[in-house]
Amino acid sequence: MTTSRPAASARMRALGTAGWQFTGLVAACAIVLFLLFVLRSLLMPLLVAAALAVVFLPLVDRIASRRIPRSIVAVLCCLAFIGVVVLCAVILAVSLYGQAGEIGTVLDRAVDHLREVAAGLGLSQEQVTSVKQDVVKAAPAVVTGLVSGLADGAAAVMQVVLGVVLGLYIMFFLLKDAEIMESAVVRTLPLPSALGHEAAGRAAVLVRRYLLGVTLIALVNTVLVAAGALILRLPVIGAIALATFMGAYIPYLGAFISGAFAVLIALGSGGPGTALWMLLVVILANGSLQNMIAPFVFGSALEIHPLIVLLVTVAAGIVAGLAGVILAVPVTAMAIDLVRLLRRDREAAAGPGAEREAAPEPGAGDGVGTAAPQT
Repeated sequence: MTTSRPAASARMRALGTAGWQFTGLVAACAIVLFLLFVLRSLLMPLLVAAALAVVFLPLVDRIASRRIPRSIVAVLCCLAFIGVVVLCAVILAVSLYGQAGEIGTVLDRAVDHLREVAAGLGLSQEQVTSVKQDVVKAAPAVVTGLVSGLADGAAAVMQVVLGVVLGLYIMFFLLKDAEIMESAVVRTLPLPSALGHEAAGRAAVLVRRYLLGVTLIALVNTVLVAAGALILRLPVIGAIALATFMGAYIPYLGAFISGAFAVLIALGSGGPGTALWMLLVVILANGSLQNMIAPFVFGSALEIHPLIVLLVTVAAGIVAGLAGVILAVPVTAMAIDLVRLLRRDREAAAGPGAEREAAPEPGAGDGVGTAAPQT
């Protein structure tokens, strides 16, 4: 009887300790999310600039090794990025402006087809109209909250401009002083210096691999969907291709939105039969073929369960808008890889014969600016 009481007390103390640890973890997560929400105007330009700097660093290192001042190379990379963004924006604006009227007409016909289908299912005209009005009312709120997360009007424009300027400013210094920045970040981590540099190198490889992989998958999906639209003789193929390419950068939700747009265009231009063929093409491009390509493009380091990807994408979109949606997966992969790295180091310290996990790329621990992505 006396021996059971100390055992019960030990179990109670263990449960109490676990409960307080869980409470502290929840409180810490809540504080971090609150700070992320409050500082999102500063955090998002920083994250985007850091991701772009990681992508450009191998090029900057290669050019700077030819005795060209690193600051000049950093400025040229920033200007090149601005030029690419402006060119894409002009192409997008011209394409949408020239096809806006045709897109509206085709979508109106698609709505008429949906009404006929709803009538065949026994729904009244009032119910169909009510659903349409609810969707129209909800769409701006969803788009505003998920894609931009900004206020309306002049304040939104000013916030975007300030974010772009701040992001370019940060990107310049990250490219110019990459080694200094890496050393400063490593010193702030509660890790040994060698382990911190290895973690930074692995994180850089993950970001490069993810962005390169998403771009390759976006190109493949765009070619397949545009080819299907061309075979089906759909109008506004340019708008369908742009929506497919841009949607590839938003996990799951982007494919759903761009696919729905393509199917609606097919429904409005060719009827239900054409829409079904277009739906088959979209499912083939965003489903089977993408699942076949992704392991070769991303590698094992980015194998994250789809449910986790969906949850972190939605959560990041609510907190940080479009930038959070795009960066949610690589940031999650970096966190998971850091946990693996710490576990590997702990196992290596526990016993010399412990098996070490492989880094995401050979030479990933040589520095942020020296590791090169592979597909």
